[in-house]
Amino acid sequence: MNNYTLKNPTAIGREYMVENFNIAFNMNITYGFFKNKLDEFKKSYKRWKALTHKTGITVDPNTSFINASNAWWTEQEFVSTSNICINQL
Repeated sequence: MNNYTLKNPTAIGREYMVENFNIAFNMNITYGFFKNKLDEFKKSYKRWKALTHKTGITVDPNTSFINASNAWWTEQEFVSTSNICINQL
């Protein structure tokens, strides 16, 4: 699935998805609900991708652990303690 792109489904696909979801969960939801959620997920994914690219932080897909260099953590500790010292003045 490396070349997979998420596109909007066809009208038949939308109808099929909404109908089966409503039957499975005994709800009455329209496609607009799914479209809004998809748009939110796309925005969140783009922010996450940009953040990981700028900081160099990676996430292990098997364990979900965050991998960051010791230098990055040291820098974050420095920024954190600097803010505390400035706020106490």
